[in-house]
Amino acid sequence: MKQTYNTIDYEWLTKPTGDPFADAGGFAIEYLSEKFPEKDILELIRYVTVDNYISTWKGKLHSYYHGSKITNPSIKTDQARIEGTMKMFEAIITEREKAEIGFCRITGKETKLYSLGRESMMLSGSGGFINFHHYFDDGLKMSKEIVIRMFFMPLATILLQGKIALLYSNSLDAVKFWFRGNCSKNFSRIGKPIQTEDEAGALKSEYTKIPNALFSFVDRLLSSNPEIKKDTSLTLYHCSNFITKSELQIYLLPAKVFLFYRTCLQPKYKDDWLKFIRAHYTDGQHKGAKYNIETGKFEIIKSKNTEVIDLEDYKQWFNWIYNKLLNGDNIRSEFLRWSKKHPFKFEIVSIYQQNNIGMKKETIDKIKELAAFFVRDEDADKIKKRINGLNSAKNASELRRFLLKHAVMPNYIESKEIPIVTLEDYVNYLFPDGSYWAEIRDLLLIAIYQELHEKKLMSKEIVPEFDNEIHNE
Repeated sequence: MKQTYNTIDYEWLTKPTGDPFADAGGFAIEYLSEKFPEKDILELIRYVTVDNYISTWKGKLHSYYHGSKITNPSIKTDQARIEGTMKMFEAIITEREKAEIGFCRITGKETKLYSLGRESMMLSGSGGFINFHHYFDDGLKMSKEIVIRMFFMPLATILLQGKIALLYSNSLDAVKFWFRGNCSKNFSRIGKPIQTEDEAGALKSEYTKIPNALFSFVDRLLSSNPEIKKDTSLTLYHCSNFITKSELQIYLLPAKVFLFYRTCLQPKYKDDWLKFIRAHYTDGQHKGAKYNIETGKFEIIKSKNTEVIDLEDYKQWFNWIYNKLLNGDNIRSEFLRWSKKHPFKFEIVSIYQQNNIGMKKETIDKIKELAAFFVRDEDADKIKKRINGLNSAKNASELRRFLLKHAVMPNYIESKEIPIVTLEDYVNYLFPDGSYWAEIRDLLLIAIYQELHEKKLMSKEIVPEFDNEIHNE
């Protein structure tokens, strides 16, 4: 960017601030500065106003700003909108606009301050309701650099479900990937004819479900930045600045979920994980749709033919796993149902329990050891009885009795030198204080099912509920 004005602190036009909306604008300015290094900041403002907001977006900035020079209904022509916008920013940049001295709410810098209301900043309240702001101010007090950044902010965001979607993270690499990707897509639309009214306005997400959109971004992020730090967390701000309904919802993808999901996409787990994920899409309008694990598509069998639905279509459906991971809900029951019918690397379950739930590794190792013990003789009738006995355990005492009857006693009778369950195992790992007995039971069943799959012993005779499909709760 050509640094023309000595009234501008150019570092604060792009420097990360920690404010997601200001940083979105900063990254948009940075992107434009690289694209047009010969333009100064006022020329960049004109370019964005004319080529993006007026020509390509047709002035549809209402989700972002209400009553701005571009969205104010009293300004009737595009030329008047352009002139009004440029006049306002020229007055701010040259400091002809009235200002007061103080500390900017975002940069913390002592400088000349300007009032920002809903006409130029997200969720900032209306200047008409002065009791909304501190000390009855007529808006939020910001430096000229932040005023400028907020103008560029829409270019680094998308619309999802008709509202603004802005992603932020503790990883600067993730933030850059999101913002610069949106800027690139937005600028690629310049000069292209608008076919329908719906195409005007900000870039729209291809997804209709928030969890699907968020995990799709994680997929792209990991594909492009495989070395991104493991403790990355993501926050999605989903908001609208419409005067009739200003609202903000925040969705958090914690670092432990990101790490687990990232691990599942490693080559040795990816095939099992993707089959598991894709089988858990569901849609109320496609009754009877069943996932074909071989083709990776959903099928609806009709009287004369079979309707096939591929990923590009069903990725818009509700996904149980994405939804539960984003909400922090446990997916152990989904692992259990899936394991009854499909081979699935138990390491994925183990990683999930340790990383997301906080289970001790020693507990997982003991469960795997017990599962191998229960299928050791490969006798279908005996294995079936053990599974039925485990399934019928309805409380902690029944589970304890099951382990004594089917593990501890048989191991003793078989004169094994090492006990299958020691007192330390029992107290510290299988039934420690605060543990949930059903979790041990379910994980033991999952491990047994996977042992059966590996040994090619899984059958309907052993697991009567073998035909159960993915639930549609």
